[in-house]
This record gives sequence, C-alpha cells and structure tokens, in this order.
Amino acid sequence: MTTLHHLCMTTSQMPEATRFYDAVLGPLGYSRELTTDRLSTWHGQAPEILVWAVEGDERAPHTFGRPGWHHAAFAADDRDAVLSVHKAVVDGNWTVVHEPREYPEYSDGYFAVFVEDPDGLRIEVAHIP
Repeated sequence: MTTLHHLCMTTSQMPEATRFYDAVLGPLGYSRELTTDRLSTWHGQAPEILVWAVEGDERAPHTFGRPGWHHAAFAADDRDAVLSVHKAVVDGNWTVVHEPREYPEYSDGYFAVFVEDPDGLRIEVAHIP
C-alpha cells in the first residue's frame, strides 16, 4: 500500500506560517512536534506536515494557477472542523479564498473552505460524508 508520508512546503515568513498552520491544523487533529528557526513539523493523521524556511533570496509569494502547487485538501471529521478552520483563518487575518459552503458538484454533502497560507499556498479543508 502506498500512502503520502509527508507534505513539505517552504515559507518566507516562518513565525507567521507556523502560527497559520497551528490554527489550521489544530482543528484537524494535528499538533506541532518540532519548531526551529528553519523547520516546523506537525503530526496527526497522515501525512506529516513540514514547513521549511526558504533558501536564497527568492521571496515572491506563490501565484495560484501557475505551474507548481495547486492546493492540498485535508479531510475533516465534520462540518464543525471546517467552520473552526474558517474562524481561525479569519481571526488570524489570513486569506479566505472561498467561504465555507456545500459543493454538490463534487459529491452529496461535500462541505469545504478554501484558504491561503501567508505565502499564497492554497489549502482546502473539507467534510465529505
């Protein structure tokens, strides 16, 4: 059986990204395991999440729709977890791309929120009954 072991992103804003991922991943059952000035990790349901500090001088945020990252989707146990992530992102003054709502075009009962981390990486949190 093959599974996704970890998801690793880079950030130009390590303290802010760590705060963002604490807020988004906490309601999904993740907890931060390691924090240094170069790396933060979260463990919980697979995959493990890693955020590294950028290397070099390139600091431009990611642009959605360009080659590379599209988005990562996390499965939530219930709608309340989706709403908790939405509230945490709003309270943190980060970007909500699409407010929580149903997506019947995906499947019956599909309920999701789409947000972006401080570097523009898109994250979906969805409850899919």
